[in-house]
Order: sequence, then C-alpha cells, then structure tokens
Amino acid sequence: MEKQWSRLEELITSSMQTTLRGPTSEIASASAIAQQLTQEISSCARVDDEGRSYAPDQYTISLNPLDFDYLRQKAPQAHRHLSAALLKALNGSSLSFLKNPQVTLATDPTLARTEFRVIAWHSSDPLQFTDEIDDSKIERPNVPPPGAFLIVEGKRHFPLTDMLINLGRRLDNHLILEDRHVSRSHARLEVIKGQYIIIDMNSTAGTRVNGRLITRHTLRPGDIVSIAAVQLIYGEDPAGPPDVTPPYRPPMDKFVEDQITPLKQDPIEKKTAPYGEN
Repeated sequence: MEKQWSRLEELITSSMQTTLRGPTSEIASASAIAQQLTQEISSCARVDDEGRSYAPDQYTISLNPLDFDYLRQKAPQAHRHLSAALLKALNGSSLSFLKNPQVTLATDPTLARTEFRVIAWHSSDPLQFTDEIDDSKIERPNVPPPGAFLIVEGKRHFPLTDMLINLGRRLDNHLILEDRHVSRSHARLEVIKGQYIIIDMNSTAGTRVNGRLITRHTLRPGDIVSIAAVQLIYGEDPAGPPDVTPPYRPPMDKFVEDQITPLKQDPIEKKTAPYGEN
C-alpha cells in the first residue's frame, strides 16, 4: 500500500511540473502540492469489496488572500490546469474514481504567503455508485441531502440538517457570521426537491457562488459561497465532512449546539472571491 501512495506522489509531481509554471510555481512547488494531495487522497480513499481504491473527486486548495489575488490576475485558469494535471496523474495510477477531479482555489487569511492547505472529499459515495449518474434524472425526496455540510473558512464544518437555515450577522441566525460586511439577515439555505438552494436576502454586500454574484443558486458539492469576506465550501458526504474540520462547539450558553460562533479576525479591506467553477 505504501508503494501505491509513493507512486501516486511521483505521478502527481511529474504531472504538476508541466503545469505549475510562472505565477503558480512562485506560490507552490510541484512536489509540495503533490505531497499534500497524496496525503489527502490516501486519507480519503475508499476501498470496495473487490479491493479497488477510489480517490475523492473534490479538492480545495486554500491560499493566502494576496497569493490568491495574484494567481487570479496572472493565471486565471490555474484551477483548470491543476484539475487536468491531477486527472492525468490519477489515470496513470492504480486508483479508481467516479468523477473527474475538480480543483477549486479559495482564500484563507490565517495562511502565510506561499503557504497553502488542501482539503479533499467525495461528492458521491463510490461504494454505492459505480457508474456515472446524471443528477438531473434523479427523483429526490424533499428532505435535506444526506451528509450535507459547510466548511467555514477552511477550518470548521457546520452540518446541514434543517429544511431552512438562515445565515447572517444577527445572533438568531442558524449560522452566525460576524463580519462588518455581512448583513444581519444575509442569506438562507432552503431545501427544494432534495437539494439545498442558497438565496440572497437582498444583502448589502451580495452573495457569490464560485465568484459569481447570485440571487439564488442550487448548491453542488465543491461550490464555494462568498458572504462578504467569509467563505463557505458546500459538500455532501454521508460519512461526514473531512476529519480535518471537526465540529466547533461554542462555549457560550446563549448559542445552541451545532452553531458556529463568529470567526475573530482583523477585517480584510480588500475583498477577494474564490474561483474554480468548471
């Protein structure tokens, strides 16, 4: 098994070396990205009864906001090139996968310049589905998607289990986001035909999904939602979100369980928006 992961890291490094040129290589080396990707894949891989290992298909690489802005300006297709490079490496490995890998870039102000963090997960359970499925043809019961969650600022996860979830700065929201640019009632998540729809509540700063300003949007695993300067990654996994983002339990009695307390950080004057929609 160790040889499998060593071989995968070699394949990713080789594939990334032809991709990470110019601005991208100034922020992260091919070997550094390959090491983190391999670690995430090995920890998230699922093995079926026949011994086949399935790699995750969703990957988010979080960067310092300044590095993110630099890449968006100098290499706007970086996320697509990274996705293609990872696909090439996986095709050359012994791993299986249900869907082509999708790499999304996002910001994390807690990271230093040239520092990055990789998170990976499965958008579908490979042990239940062995063929590509057209989601538009699936008849969904009107209940929350199993295992739905939000990753908040790349560090914590918020489980989504209710039919209606309010997001904003006011303390009676289900998900409280303390940022001076977030409206008191900024947006809401609503389950319609078994899928979460995010709806902007006429907020001042607006709501973006994958960098695009929206009024309502059907969320899919891997989507990045920007509410002012706060970034949320939407995912679905019946087994639960990645272990690197444990649920946060607020210490104050006035907050109910499973709420996320506001993130305390200095305001970011220059707003950035994630990109990476394929």
